[in-house]
Amino acid sequence: MTEDAALRAQNRAVIEAFFASNLDDPQQRIALWHPDGVKELPFAPAGLPKTRWEGRDEIVANTVNNAGMFENVVHRDLVIHECVDPELFVVTSRMVDEARFLGEPYPQSFVHLIRVRDGAVVLQQEYFDSEILADAERAARAKGRTPLG
Repeated sequence: MTEDAALRAQNRAVIEAFFASNLDDPQQRIALWHPDGVKELPFAPAGLPKTRWEGRDEIVANTVNNAGMFENVVHRDLVIHECVDPELFVVTSRMVDEARFLGEPYPQSFVHLIRVRDGAVVLQQEYFDSEILADAERAARAKGRTPLG
């Protein structure tokens, strides 16, 4: 096995653990983030208070906040696409039918661009259908439920 192939296999294991983690226990996912990690939502809906989190403190705050707004965040139909760069992966997934945002159904699909370095996620760019998120938030607000912040 070449050095790149070995590194790619190690990094793929991190990706698999990242998507196997569940926001019901946010520490599972937090443990997989690099101290200098960056999370971005490049195509997030307008009006989100934040779409980029940098460094451990911001990643922890975002993960804990998401745990309070999302339920049953379980990715299915996970496909991990390896790139020439052994640190870089493109991952596609969908939420399970039981996924909820603020108590509303959340039938979301994703494309993630993820970079793994030193055995941890250093970059996650998450692409999704922003209308699905906006629709769930509108429905929740109509019932008096709002995001935590």
